[in-house]
Amino acid sequence: MKHLRRAFTILGLVGLGIVVYLNRNDLRSFWSLLRELRWYIMAAVVVVQVGSYWLNALYYRSILRIFSDEVGTLRLFEGALATNFVNYVLPSAGLAGAGYLSQVLSPEVPRGVSVLVQLMRYALSALSVLLMMPVGLGLLYAFGIEQGRSVVGITEASAIAITAGAFALVALVQHEGMLRRVLTWLLRRLRRLITPARSEAIWRFVDQFYQAYHSMVSHKAKMLAPFGWSMLYIMVELTTPYMVFLAFGKVVNPGIVVMAYLFANIASIFGGVFFSTGIFELGMAGILVALGVEFTLAVAVTTVYRVANLLIGLPPGFFYYRKYLASHGEATSPGIRPN
Repeated sequence: MKHLRRAFTILGLVGLGIVVYLNRNDLRSFWSLLRELRWYIMAAVVVVQVGSYWLNALYYRSILRIFSDEVGTLRLFEGALATNFVNYVLPSAGLAGAGYLSQVLSPEVPRGVSVLVQLMRYALSALSVLLMMPVGLGLLYAFGIEQGRSVVGITEASAIAITAGAFALVALVQHEGMLRRVLTWLLRRLRRLITPARSEAIWRFVDQFYQAYHSMVSHKAKMLAPFGWSMLYIMVELTTPYMVFLAFGKVVNPGIVVMAYLFANIASIFGGVFFSTGIFELGMAGILVALGVEFTLAVAVTTVYRVANLLIGLPPGFFYYRKYLASHGEATSPGIRPN
């Protein structure tokens, strides 16, 4: 799998390189655009990006309160940065980040609860993306951008795929009895490889996960706060690429930015199992061009946005990743204590 991820990463970079090569004549003005960049706006981008990680921390705090687990907001902020770093360097459709968050919150929060909290963050973010799609399309049509019609098909197909995947995941989680039977069968088959202590830890994790899941389902109204923070996070994230356009002195239809950002993230969701480099950039730049943005400007905005995004998130994320990596204790919290 490691070699497969590396191969797909290389393919993504090659694809990006081909696109750039085919449009090499248009890139002569790329550096002149960079020289015109308004750095004071880029400084504001840093503030907005840091704020988005703080919103993630507020999401974690709000959903943990459903289980009466109190963790400091600063620690959750550090966990948000570390989880983002893990998801980037270990492409796994977010599973690596979900596992690492349990490391950050251990031992105060049971590992099963931590994984559910992170999976719900992905689910609520996906729901927020779906809700923003009609907003982006509406802005395109309101300002008469006819190229938006070519994006509608892709958008609808992506929305259907995300919705179908979400329903499938919910249906899978709902069938607790079936999952337990399958896990029992697997552990019996692998009993020579899995020690009794490890098997006990797996069952403890499953018990924690489902205890937290049932508690969350019985307190649906309390999920409005986590959803609100997730929605606000997506909206704040959308302002960042628009600010990069402003940094280049360009004012564009907000719908273009919304659709480019959403499509790039959707592409990352489907490609995140194998690689994290190239697919986001290709998705964003491609939609920008499809919606009428000049190729040179589309590449410049995508490059500056992505580089800023990674430079702001990855270095501190690596620092906090190392900080919490040393923590290996199993969660000792006595189950879920719903309010």
